[in-house]
Amino acid sequence: MHRAVALLLALFIAHAPLAIATTGNAQALTPLPDQLLAQAIQAVREQRLDAAEADINRLLKLQPDFHLAHLVRGDILRARAHTLPTLGAAHHTPANDERLADLRDEAKARLQRHLHQPDPRLLPTAILQIAPKHPFVLLADTSRSRLYLFENMAGEPRLLRDYYLSIGRMGTEKRREGDKKTPLGAYRITTHLSDKKLTDFYGAGAFPLNYPNAWDRAQGRTGHGIWLHGVPSDTYSRAPNSSDGCLVVTNPDLNDLRRYIKIGQTPLIIAQRVEWLDRPAWTVQRHELLKAARRHTAGLHHASVFLNRDEHLASIDLPAHDGTVDTTYLRKNKGRWSVVKLQPPHARQKLAQNTH
Repeated sequence: MHRAVALLLALFIAHAPLAIATTGNAQALTPLPDQLLAQAIQAVREQRLDAAEADINRLLKLQPDFHLAHLVRGDILRARAHTLPTLGAAHHTPANDERLADLRDEAKARLQRHLHQPDPRLLPTAILQIAPKHPFVLLADTSRSRLYLFENMAGEPRLLRDYYLSIGRMGTEKRREGDKKTPLGAYRITTHLSDKKLTDFYGAGAFPLNYPNAWDRAQGRTGHGIWLHGVPSDTYSRAPNSSDGCLVVTNPDLNDLRRYIKIGQTPLIIAQRVEWLDRPAWTVQRHELLKAARRHTAGLHHASVFLNRDEHLASIDLPAHDGTVDTTYLRKNKGRWSVVKLQPPHARQKLAQNTH
């Protein structure tokens, strides 16, 4: 019996059954390269090697620079005659062990997306309300290597698409300059840098974020240059943890996202893990937070409301008349929401010194 790439990857994920998207809504959320990769892996698992090879060949014709697909194709060919001990066995040499490890991580991340697809009927707790001036919102789930695109439907988020995502090589919770981590929180895209203004490293272009925001600065977090950008022209995608802190997507996905991004306004929320709730549970959280916010903020029907569960923090983004955004922060302590009055880092340091 052939035990090739698909079965081995399923073992990575605790023997969970491999679920390929079959409904119209689920398929619409999935970029075609991801569909073909998952179909090929499913076919290998079912010992349909001809179908698997056909899907991989179609994928490589569509994306000849998809390194993971080349790896899987090599394993499919070897699986016709040999049992494979691990993904990438057909390409294993001591010199490329690190590269194979990156590709295995990418394969695992892409398969997890198919095993744990977001139900379009569920809503993310990270987005509790969207301002009328924000037609779209981006939400990154760093633990699952996914970037979700939501449409504003009467103030509520409706999932349109999701994309494979790479983040900082040292993970998340950026604290300081050069730590190679991706920040967590609510940010906005401030500008667009075309590929003509950048080196090939950034691929199809870049969208810088407003990191550090007011909350980051008040916490003494440093660093800069956190962008959403593409990949070099000879690369389809990167490993899940491979950037210096930026969010990285494929060039086709970045070009697709350009249609939805409004410079200076489009929010990009970065979460450790996105929590999905059914509508009644989501509505309870929304009403609780809005009730607390109304005591401190006027005009909430014009605001976007985002929740950072990792820091028990909510940000209320209210578009100003001059096109900027005013942000109010609320933090939950002992079950109660209250406004946070931000102090600059030097003031916090001075206060701490005076208390010793």
